Amino acid sequence: MAAIVLGLVLLVVVFARASSAFFLIFAGLLIAAIFCGLARALQRLGLPRPAALGLVYLLTFALIIVPVAWGGVTLVQQFRDLLSGVRDQANQLLDSLSQMGLPVQREINSGDLQSLLPDPSGFVSSAGQALFGALGGLGNFFVVLFLAIFVSWQPKLYRDGLVSLFPREKRARVGEVLDKSAHSLLMWVAGDAVSMALIFSVSWAGLWLIGVNNAFLLGLQAGVLAFVPTLGAFVAGVIIVLAALAQGVDMALWALGLYVLLQGIESNIAQPIAQRYTSALPPALTLSTQVVFGLLFGLLGFVLAVPVIAVVMTLVRELYVQDVLGGPVEDAS
Repeated sequence: MAAIVLGLVLLVVVFARASSAFFLIFAGLLIAAIFCGLARALQRLGLPRPAALGLVYLLTFALIIVPVAWGGVTLVQQFRDLLSGVRDQANQLLDSLSQMGLPVQREINSGDLQSLLPDPSGFVSSAGQALFGALGGLGNFFVVLFLAIFVSWQPKLYRDGLVSLFPREKRARVGEVLDKSAHSLLMWVAGDAVSMALIFSVSWAGLWLIGVNNAFLLGLQAGVLAFVPTLGAFVAGVIIVLAALAQGVDMALWALGLYVLLQGIESNIAQPIAQRYTSALPPALTLSTQVVFGLLFGLLGFVLAVPVIAVVMTLVRELYVQDVLGGPVEDAS
């Protein structure tokens, strides 16, 4: 018993010290699940698995390279202009609230935004280290991408290697639980992808119809933020309303109405469609996990909190509730 407790404590300490690495690995597994799901869809069209995966990899690199080659600089500049406009509108809103007597900060400036970021001098002490830090995010991206490629190309190799660490009589059950966990992750990704695509399409079309500037970028950020349940839609709505406020109060009200419509679509259409692919996570558990992971592990933990808890719930349900306790509570009705 003491050895088990010591092992758990050691595991928690290691995870806390290397949480960023663990979340990057999980992000790689998440993208690998996406690759496997897309390849499986192509296999149903008659393609062999290697050809299907190869096509998925080529499409992925094309989605990365083509936008950069054809309009990456323009998109980046438009995105900067959008952020600048949102900041200006936020400053005007805060100024109005301050004039009403509310105790709010009068202005958001670059210094305030910079103060929210880590001080680079605390991390780098040479030009080489500074360059490495600047390229760190891009390097992490490609680490995650190639990790996903390696895992999706030979998933059985890694699954069998992990199963081999357990006693022989437990291996069949461990393999079954791992397969269920991978299926749960894949189904969560599929359901979330449907929700993201629907939110992006409706928001882009709606913003274009009412005449909001940068409708594509605003719709794109709404679709991307839909990956983060509960809080993602709220953040996207704030950005949309502030961006529309630059064109007048009437446009901001139209944008607010569109945001309410998006909330209705997400609650009544997108989420039910997503829940057809995977079991619904309790809202209180989802929000609590996001808050705790965000406080403990930062932005990466906040973004990946929901898929992590989806996998953890599968492991707990199968290995503890089912195997140790004998099953869940049966509905008396």
